[in-house]
This record gives sequence, C-alpha cells and structure tokens, in this order.
Amino acid sequence: MNINPENSAEEDKIKPPEDLLPGETSLRHTVETHLQKQTKKSTFKEDLNAGLTVAMNEIPDGMACGLLAGVSPIMGLFAAVWGCLAGGLLNSSKLMIISTTSAAAFLLYQLTQSYPEAQRVDALILLVVLSGGMMILMGMLKFGNLVRFVSYSVITGFLAGISVLTILSQLPTLFGFAAEGSNKILQTVNLFQHLERTNWQALLPGLATIALMILLPKTPLGNRSAIVAIALPSLLIFFLHWNSVEIVNDVGEIPKGLPSLRLPDFSLLQPTLFSGAFSLALITLIQAAGVSQSVPNPDGSRSNMSRDFISQGIANVSSGLLGGIGVGGSLGSTSLNIIAGAKSRWSGIFSGLLVLALVLLLPGLVGNVAMPVLAAIMIFAMASVLNFEENKQVWNAGLPSRIGLIGTFLITLFMPIQAAVLIGVILSFTLYFFTSSQLVKLHRRRLLPDGSFEEITLPEQLENDAIHIFAVDGDLHFAGARMLEHQWPKITSGTRHPIIILELRGRNNVGATLIEVLEKYYEKIQRADGRFYLTELGENSYASFRIQAASEVLHGMHILKKEAIIGRSTQQAVQEAQAWLNDIAAPG
Repeated sequence: MNINPENSAEEDKIKPPEDLLPGETSLRHTVETHLQKQTKKSTFKEDLNAGLTVAMNEIPDGMACGLLAGVSPIMGLFAAVWGCLAGGLLNSSKLMIISTTSAAAFLLYQLTQSYPEAQRVDALILLVVLSGGMMILMGMLKFGNLVRFVSYSVITGFLAGISVLTILSQLPTLFGFAAEGSNKILQTVNLFQHLERTNWQALLPGLATIALMILLPKTPLGNRSAIVAIALPSLLIFFLHWNSVEIVNDVGEIPKGLPSLRLPDFSLLQPTLFSGAFSLALITLIQAAGVSQSVPNPDGSRSNMSRDFISQGIANVSSGLLGGIGVGGSLGSTSLNIIAGAKSRWSGIFSGLLVLALVLLLPGLVGNVAMPVLAAIMIFAMASVLNFEENKQVWNAGLPSRIGLIGTFLITLFMPIQAAVLIGVILSFTLYFFTSSQLVKLHRRRLLPDGSFEEITLPEQLENDAIHIFAVDGDLHFAGARMLEHQWPKITSGTRHPIIILELRGRNNVGATLIEVLEKYYEKIQRADGRFYLTELGENSYASFRIQAASEVLHGMHILKKEAIIGRSTQQAVQEAQAWLNDIAAPG
C-alpha cells in the first residue's frame, strides 16, 4: 500500500495518542502555538492581561459550577478565587489554572443529595476538605504517574456521561419548574411530559444566553463574550421586572467581605461520603494530570505531577474551609490563560485576585444574575465538551476502546458517580492488561556472521542439537506471561539437546507469573538434555533471576547481564552453547 507522507503526518496531528485525556489534543496545539511568542522582558503586563481574561471567564464558570453543585453560585466564585491563588502560588505547572470544573461540581451534587437540605452545604464542605487531604497524601506518596494508567476511552466515556447528566440537571432551572424522578433521565422525561408548566420568563432569557454564547465569540468581544451573554439577559429580566425568575440572591446571600472560616462537621461523615471523597480526588487529579503534562513551563523547568497533586489538595482544603466548592486543573481556563498571553504563574494569581475584587466590591451586581442564565451557560459549556470527533476516534480505535467508552458512559448515566469512578478505574486496568497481553509475541532470531541478528520463522517444535534465539514483544506481567506460555515451540519425546536463548532486554521487573512460565518450559528443556539461557538482563531482573537460579526453581539456568553493546550477552550465550554442542557431538 502506498502512503502519502504528507497525509500521514496530517493524520498524526489529528489523532490523539491513547494516553491523552479528552481535550488535551487542542490544549497542546494551543500551547505549542502561543508559547512560541514568549520574550524575556518583564511579563507583568502580559500576565495581568491574561489574569483579567481568565477572571472574566471564571465569573460565569464559577457561578455556573456552584449552581451545578447544588449550592449558592457564590460558593463557585469563591472556589475560583482560592483555586487560582493556591494554584498560582504552588503549582509546578506554572501556567495551569486550578479552578472549578463541571465534573467535580456534578460529583459534589450527587454525593450530597442523600443529606437533608439543611446539611448539604456542611456535607459538601466536608467532602471537599476530605478530598483535598487525599490529594495531598497521594502527592506526598508520589502517586503522580499512576493516574496515567486510566484509559483515554474510559475518561472519554465518563466525561461524556457527566456532560449529558449536567445538561439534563440544568433543564429544570432553564424551564423554570421542578421535575420529578429518581434520576436525571426520569426527571427529564417528566419535564417534557409537563411542558405546559414552563416559565417563559425564565426560558426566553436562557435561550437568548445560548444564542449570545454562539454568536458573540465571532465578534470583537472574543473571550469576553461570556460576561456579556450573562449581563444582557439578566438586565432584561431586571428592567422588565420579571419577578418570577430566580436570581443568585434568591439562592444564597452574598457575604459582605471575606467568608469566615467554616470547619468541617465530621459528624456528617459516612462510608459513602468517604468513598465519594476518594472518587472526587481521583477524577480531579486524572483531569488535572492531562493539563499538567500538556503545558510546559516557559522557563524550561519540568513540572512535577505529584507536586501538582499537593497544590490541588491545598486548594481544595482552602476552598472548603473558606466557603468554596471543589476545584482542579481546568482544561478550558488553562487554554484561555495561554491564548491570552500568560508568561508566568502570576497570571493565575491575578485571576484569583480580580475575581475576589468583584465579589467584594460589586456584590449587588453578582446577586442580580438570573439563575436560568447560569443554567444556559452550563448547558452550552457541556454541549461544547461533547466532542463527537473525539468519541468517533475512540470508537475507531478497536473493540477494547469501544467497551471502555460505551461501558463507562452508561455506568455514569445510571449509577452513582462514586461507583462509576471505581468501575471505570477497574475497567481501565482490565483493558490495559487485556490489550497488553494481546500484544505479546514470540520471535525467533538468527545470529549472522557480522554479529547482527536476522528474524526468521518461528518453528512449531524445537529442533534437535540446535540453538534457538528468542525475543518477546509486549508486556510480560500477568496475562502477558500466560500468552507467552502458549507460544513456545513444542517439545516432543524425541527432542534432544535443544538450546533456548531468551533475550529480555528492557525487562527490569520480574513477576511471579513469568517465573512460573519460564520454570515449566525450563523443566521440559532439562528433560530433553538441553540448555536455557536468559540474556540482555538489566540490573533488577538479573538480580531476581540469579536468586531463582540459585534455588530449586530455576537451578542450572544460565543468566547473562546486558552490556553497553546491544546483543553482546546473546552473542556470548551463542558461543557457549555452540561449544557445548560441539563437546557432546565429539566422539568418545
């Protein structure tokens, strides 16, 4: 098949690697484009401008996430303040913005619904503080890289499910009347069965907001369009005296000055809340890990994912204690930060301070924002997250990816979020080991006179008085080792003096399953009066196999450590094996 190099390169740009999170592809493109414009001069002006741009985005997003979490939108604003400040001060990823996210907000909503309404804010604060503590602990234990094992397809399905549930959860606010049902699907069905109850004074401004969110970004307003999309419909409601429309002040009073310290009420702690805090921490960190790895620091310093775990943990503890909801690394806000020209961590700090100034200096303005308008903002944002192109790419990646995508999506729709997170993580690891084991393949090589190796056909059974050099592709842990067990050439009762040389270069960890698989085959080689060599071993695997070779398990197996020259230990094994064959072939 002929392949056009230009087309192939273009496809590589479009198709996201398997280890990226949804949205990372566009974020990385944004980073690569805008970081090329950096200069070494003072960055105060650029960072202040970026901070102002991000702050204008955080106002509608923070309020909408507060609404989504089932509490006052003001708690979303304060969360944006503490998240931006803590992240700006402590992140190792200097341009990453820590703020409210729809996934965390919806998790908080679901996890606190079992509490009486009077206790939900206290339960939410406890949940946020607990999850923050777990993030700090995971960061201190250096768990930063573990979250990358969660499958891209699973995260895509989870975020798609969260997006759909978020849209459905905002429909009653948009239509202006409550819906009944045990879950969001049934509530949506109930809502459309009773459309005659629609409050048109709520719905029309909401629809206008969505229209403005679609049209205004194409005007010179650009990134500032969200503020206008909130302000114009809210002003319309205010001047027309549509008093039936709920506003922010109706949901919760805006505090005068900074909110007071609010300690968690540990009497509300339940097993489900504790597991929910773990789910919240896990999802927040997984999402932020993708952001952190996609945003290189302007000064060339390397980001530390475990340190970013700690900074997000501190941000969540601060947010919970000071009147905010949960926060995490935000794809959208980080991308906007870079587009706006951020050059250092000060852009995030400025963003937090500017949002704080708005809440403290203009509380009346914030308090008159209409709730249906915020619901419309959230619906628009979540509809934008439903990237059908990304979902199509995951679907086309094969059966395991389809299982991860559809399975996690359906689980998220119909099961509690904490269960969906746990099942999604288990599914990720299952898919990882399944796909890894399918890639295991045994190859046979032949040593050429010039010292190089040629790959040849794998025999169905071992040859007598012959040297067989093997190498393995794929992961040899657990199921992968079992796949190797079924690929060994057969040994018959007439097989004599076979020699096996197995190259294991790059295998630095030896599992018990691989030891068992090698032991079983080695026993057959011994009964056929043959020899077994393991070559190209790294330090860790060499030490492990030496211990096994000194015991009854692999006693007598020849173990050779790798050298700087690739293949040297294998060549040495071939020479020893040939000398041994010559000795046993010599007459009497």
